[in-house]
Amino acid sequence: MLRQSLTFLVLVVTLGTATSASAMTLPGGSSPLSRPPALVQAGPSRTACIYAGLDSSLATAERATGIDYRCIETFSDAEPTWADWVSPWVTHAQYGYVGWLAAAPTRRTVILTENLVPDSAAANPNWRAEGAAGRFDKYARKLAQNLVASGFGYSVIRLGHEMNGTWYRDTIGDNPTQWRQWAEYFARIVRTMRAVPGAHFLFDWNVNAGYRDIPLADYYPGDAAVDIVGIDLYDASAAGSLPPPSSPDRWLALASEPLGINDIYAFAALHHKPLSIPEWGTLSSSGNGDDGSYVAHMGAFVASHDVAYQSWFDAGSDNVLMLNGRAAPRSLAAYVRAFGASHLRHGSGVPTPPPSATGS
Repeated sequence: MLRQSLTFLVLVVTLGTATSASAMTLPGGSSPLSRPPALVQAGPSRTACIYAGLDSSLATAERATGIDYRCIETFSDAEPTWADWVSPWVTHAQYGYVGWLAAAPTRRTVILTENLVPDSAAANPNWRAEGAAGRFDKYARKLAQNLVASGFGYSVIRLGHEMNGTWYRDTIGDNPTQWRQWAEYFARIVRTMRAVPGAHFLFDWNVNAGYRDIPLADYYPGDAAVDIVGIDLYDASAAGSLPPPSSPDRWLALASEPLGINDIYAFAALHHKPLSIPEWGTLSSSGNGDDGSYVAHMGAFVASHDVAYQSWFDAGSDNVLMLNGRAAPRSLAAYVRAFGASHLRHGSGVPTPPPSATGS
């Protein structure tokens, strides 16, 4: 989905008993963390996410869902210059997120969405090759240093998200050479940032569902550079029409389309990585509407698969219906059954799938 603003926020909650830090290892077998990000402390059925800010929108979401949200995803995907890129707005104390994280650093997590380059660098058609050759290493190093100094050293970094689409300037490009260079540059950023003292980042390689069925291996940065494989999956198909909302065949068609959640999950499993679903939700456009069946199927999928985190895009924009009980009551009810605090506290931890629910 096309994003225009710097101030997109997603909050992720982790419920249940956390795994001890001494026993925690990162996806892919990395070294244990002294303080692992909250979102990977518990099993996949213990996570629930939402787009909201640290203001009345968060309070509204918490009242509607009964969830105490403890992790923020930020979007710094419209940075004009390298000076902006190395100093994301969320790390500036006046916006409140430095203090929010510092108030409970072992229970709160920040997911940072970062483009591979700022707008000024993306204007150069050779930026992928230059990045892969190491020309921008100093900026990646400075970004990591600033994040660590601001208290964000345990963040999840959603780097170059939705790269298979064409709406961001840091897209993978149009040919195999550009795809390879993009992947090499991604891996170089990861290596450079991880080398900074105090850096304990997790890196999320996040595609958009259904766009440009390019072989994933052609722009995958490699297992050493990726901790989480992500997919943004709304209740709509990029490839064409779907069965009507609440149809038993709708989720099957959505999940099984090329580059749908089944394909991306299979790719993640092949590489021994957990899945993330950083953006999802029901849409008011294209005849979609309040689709509780889609939400229930998503809940069943998350509960029965290796999913690190998922987040409903509750921004009230891009035609995504908000979970406030007014515009999407069926979606809200299904969401609460799947991810709400009462379910997780008293239930089995695995939502009951609808009759037509399918996995991968």
